[in-house]
Amino acid sequence: MNNAIDNTASNKIKAFFKKAGWKEVLAIIFILIAIYFFWKQRGELKSLGTSLESTRRLWLWLGIGGTIIYILLQAGLYVYSFLAIGGKITWLDAIELYLKRNVIAVFLPAGGITALAYLPSSIKESQPNTQQVHHASVIYGFIGIFSVFIVAVPVLLYLWLQHSAVPGTGAAFFTVLAVLILIVLFLRSVKTEGPFYRWVIKGRPKIQKFLTETFSFDLSMKQFWRATLVSVFIEVIGIVHLYISLLGAGVHPSWEASIIGYIVAAIFLIISPFLRGMGAIELSLTFILQKYDYPTVAAVQSMLLFRFYEFWLPLLVGLLLYASKGRHLFTKNKNSATTEGVLDQAK
Repeated sequence: MNNAIDNTASNKIKAFFKKAGWKEVLAIIFILIAIYFFWKQRGELKSLGTSLESTRRLWLWLGIGGTIIYILLQAGLYVYSFLAIGGKITWLDAIELYLKRNVIAVFLPAGGITALAYLPSSIKESQPNTQQVHHASVIYGFIGIFSVFIVAVPVLLYLWLQHSAVPGTGAAFFTVLAVLILIVLFLRSVKTEGPFYRWVIKGRPKIQKFLTETFSFDLSMKQFWRATLVSVFIEVIGIVHLYISLLGAGVHPSWEASIIGYIVAAIFLIISPFLRGMGAIELSLTFILQKYDYPTVAAVQSMLLFRFYEFWLPLLVGLLLYASKGRHLFTKNKNSATTEGVLDQAK
């Protein structure tokens, strides 16, 4: 009897996956991961609510103002990334692109990179050359890592000279450096059709087409460095956010602790493949603040406020953006059913 029930259930599952397209299945997996994420983060969310209640309104609103600037700078990075490859995107479209990709990045493996392939329907409509969007996304992703490296070099050198390096940061830093070098070498190989590129595409015409279309583009170095400057300002906002978080926790703030704490957290964010560094960032940031003799309670509260400004607020705004255009969130168009029917369908 049990075997018959199991077979019936198995057949139903097989029939469902056969009927549903891979995009619908991907959307369901996405939702399940999102449920798991919020379930795992329920403790942090509960503690965050308590921290927000005890934070002085001045520092809370200053931090929220910093988040608005942070989102605008992320959009600006997209604007200059498009200019760097000869394209153009409006600020409103850039804001939407960042916020929606930021939501997806939380729930995808290596989300900071894989989310760059996602194109909202509004961007497809406003950007007829979608290949150009992918080119700009490559620049955006590279600069996002590059700017952390630029700011991290002097910070980590200072830590090593002071013999107070945080465990794991050295390996994490060199991992980031290796990623940057590999990206540059890979792009150069595609551009010049070097030995590695020829080896990859040998007997693989589809891969050749994909690599050529995605990674072959002319780059304006002037706009590239402008985009890099914008990205460095994003790191500066992160440092300021941590400083404000210390003020909000009611302790004497330290620029040194804010700079080092932010950079170490940013490095762990880059190398963490799942759920935007869930756990690693919280632990590393709390550990660093404790090394600067902040009480454990104040260190945890500062970490929670920092996460609120840098992570939870942008995520919330992105979710609200989806919800505002989600009247047909789970409806299925008769002619086509796409992932955006779950994630981004807006009528």
